[in-house]
Amino acid sequence: MKYKEIISEIKSVRLYKKEEVDTNLLKELKQFFEQGKRLIDDIEVEVIRKNKDEVYEQLKDSAGYNNRMIEAPHYLIFLSEEKDHYIENAGYRAQDLLLKAWSLGIASCWITFGDGEEIKKKIGINSDKRLVALIALGYEDPQSKVLYEKGKYNTSSNVKVIEDNTSERLGIRDLVFTNEWGEKADPDELVNYGLLEGFFYGILAPSYKNRQPWRFIVDKGTVILALKKDIYVTEYEEKIDTAVIMLYFEAIIESTLSDITWKFEKPEKDYKIPDDYKIAAYCIV
Repeated sequence: MKYKEIISEIKSVRLYKKEEVDTNLLKELKQFFEQGKRLIDDIEVEVIRKNKDEVYEQLKDSAGYNNRMIEAPHYLIFLSEEKDHYIENAGYRAQDLLLKAWSLGIASCWITFGDGEEIKKKIGINSDKRLVALIALGYEDPQSKVLYEKGKYNTSSNVKVIEDNTSERLGIRDLVFTNEWGEKADPDELVNYGLLEGFFYGILAPSYKNRQPWRFIVDKGTVILALKKDIYVTEYEEKIDTAVIMLYFEAIIESTLSDITWKFEKPEKDYKIPDDYKIAAYCIV
C-alpha cells in the first residue's frame, strides 16, 4: 500500500452518498483486514459490517459527536478480546483498514460512543468481546467539508471548515526533540537518521479534536513516544490517538528504512519528560 500518498490525502468524512459500496471492494477490505498489520499478534479482533438500516436509527441519539450520529450506507463495528493494550491494537488495525479503504475510493469517519455494551445491544451484536471502534463507511458526498475541531470544550466556536487536513497542524520542530525533552530536533539530523519522513507524515495523523497530543524524543536509534495528559480526553480516546500515530510512523519507516516494533514500556534512561506528559511507548530503529 502506498502509505505516503494515502496519508497525505485521507480525511475524515461526515457526509456520504446514499449508494452502497461495491461488493467486490468490501470483500477486498475484509481480506486486507484479515491479513493486515497488527500491533500485538495475540489479541483476537473481528470486524462486523452493518448497513444503514441496521445501525443509524438505532444509534441516532446515543452515538456520534454530541450524540449527532453520522448517516452512512455502511458501518464497521470492531470487537476485541480484552487484554493489555487491546484498545491500541484495535485502533491501529482499524485505522490501517481506513487507509486501505481510502486507497479504494471509500471514505470513512470514526464515530464516538459511550457505553459499548449498550451500543452492542441496540444494534443486535451478541459477543463477549469489547466494542472498540464504530466507523462510518461509504462514498464521499461532493459537498462534504473537512472540519477542524480545536479546543477543550464542545462549543460551535471551536469548529470551523478548512480547505485541507494540514493547514492547522504543528510542525516537526514543535513535536520532535533530540536526546532529551526540550532540545528541538534539527530536520537535517533527522534525515541522517532516516526518520524525517516518519515524523513528517506522522504530523498528518488524526487525533481527538486534532490536539496532536504526541511528542517524540530521538535518542540515536531509539524513538520515544510521549503523550500529553488531558482531563478532557477519555482513556479510550487517548489510546486510539496513540495507536494511530504508532501506525503512521511505523508504516512510513518500514517503507523507507527497516521494520520496527513498538514496546509499551518506559526506557531506562530519564528523558526529563514534564509532568503533563507521559511516555506511552518506544521503538528501536
